[in-house]
Amino acid sequence: MAVLLGVIIMFAIAAGRFVAAESATDQAAFAAARAASMQRDPAAAEAQARAVADRTLHEQGLACSDLTATVDTSQFSRPLGTPAVVRATVRCEVRWSDLAIPGAPGSRAVQAEFASPIDQLRERS
Repeated sequence: MAVLLGVIIMFAIAAGRFVAAESATDQAAFAAARAASMQRDPAAAEAQARAVADRTLHEQGLACSDLTATVDTSQFSRPLGTPAVVRATVRCEVRWSDLAIPGAPGSRAVQAEFASPIDQLRERS
């Protein structure tokens, strides 16, 4: 009975870690896209988005064994006055190996994407 209770507790902890990781990754993608959309050029947008995604995950206490933040800035080239968005995708490998759950994977990927509009009237390059 004690073993079963221990297994149930470990699965509850794993589920909690996964939900927290999804939430933190969503927040990081939102913040990264928003930060990128406020920049005036694609290079600055990419750099700012990556920095903000990393900082947001760190502030949320999520340690990723592998973090990837990609930014689609292709719509920065659209003419002023036309709608455009910047997309940020954040992918984080969350470790489960330290939970010692038999049969559980060593890590699991969590991914989130968010698009933020670029100001139609602000000058951009």
